[in-house]
Amino acid sequence: MAKPAVQMISGIIEVPKAEAILLLEAGYLLMQMGKNQDALVIFTGVAALLPHSDVPCIALGNLLFRQGKFEQALKEHQRALKRNPESALAQAHIGEILFFQQKFSEGVAALQKAIEMDPKGSSAQFARELLKSNDAHIFDKGPNLRKKME
Repeated sequence: MAKPAVQMISGIIEVPKAEAILLLEAGYLLMQMGKNQDALVIFTGVAALLPHSDVPCIALGNLLFRQGKFEQALKEHQRALKRNPESALAQAHIGEILFFQQKFSEGVAALQKAIEMDPKGSSAQFARELLKSNDAHIFDKGPNLRKKME
């Protein structure tokens, strides 16, 4: 019986897709365990290894967001968008970060753009939920909301 072909991802070197996914999942697991420095190392490494992929930049942005490093998180999601201008997920995360930075009109514009990019996708649903939360003035809480995240 023939072995199935291994899907490869082109980057600095050819990387089997399954291994790239495993690395990213390990990074998210470490992040959930509170091992943020280890997760940072993994996400940064995968981002360097796969310079055309937006996924590791989104992961890195999510880690930084979780740590309350909103400006750095924003830069990572913007980097993800540069790598993949069609990334509705990166666009939605940009809107989320802008809300946490109290930049409401910019956040709304970013989220509306995410919805336009992929109206039926899960990223658009995420963006819609963020817009509903904004309409309910959830993000107006400022520093109190940030303290609850920590």
